[in-house]
Amino acid sequence: MLLTCPAQTPEFLSAHNLGVEVHITRDDVRPEWPAYIPFVGGVHLPYSHLNLAALDDELRTQSIDTIRAAIDTGCAYGVDRMVMHASGIESDRGEPTGTYERLIDSIRTLADHAATRGITLCIENAALHQPHRRMFGIFAHEWFQIQADTNKPNVLLTLDTSHAATSAAMLHYRAADRFAYLYEYLKHPELIGRVHWSDSRLQYAESYYLDMHLVPGEGDLPLDFHRKIKALDAVKTLEQRCEPERIAAGLAF
Repeated sequence: MLLTCPAQTPEFLSAHNLGVEVHITRDDVRPEWPAYIPFVGGVHLPYSHLNLAALDDELRTQSIDTIRAAIDTGCAYGVDRMVMHASGIESDRGEPTGTYERLIDSIRTLADHAATRGITLCIENAALHQPHRRMFGIFAHEWFQIQADTNKPNVLLTLDTSHAATSAAMLHYRAADRFAYLYEYLKHPELIGRVHWSDSRLQYAESYYLDMHLVPGEGDLPLDFHRKIKALDAVKTLEQRCEPERIAAGLAF
């Protein structure tokens, strides 16, 4: 199954055999949303202004409650997996804001709730786009470690290829090393339960602190990398909100 954002018309979705991934509390409150309900094949849980790792107990509890409520809302769409950001902020502008232990405990709490609804949570790797903010789950080894340390049977991963490119641009000076680093995110394909499929530009490190989210084929990520993404046994979402002609070109690619 191939999905996209609910930014195209229902007619375009039908013509190209596409479904949509609904972002709870964002897409589902739009007045035109009812026309997209028949196309839903994926659910994205909220993450804005949340911190599951927060030292602030009130913020952490509010973050857990927000995501728990969104899981319940998302169950109306008949999916068995939901995309979830780790939503763990360790520090902001040099000030400590959260701990890894609190993040893992929060995800376990949400996983237990999701399990009662028959839902698998797929934790998304974070983008490196704010130099003053340190988040958990940006780099490949951290992302895999979150899944391992959560240690719940209904917790898998979501690979966002554009997010991965931001980390590659930050970590490596040589272009060849940047491209090679992308494959670190594919070391455990059996753990990848969903994919947000985008392109980016790494040759000249344009993705440094920039989550480009280009349509596949518009950037310079290796063709072999795209082929491996396509081969993953997971539902993929073309996560771009752009002109239909560009989405059609990405489908052709």
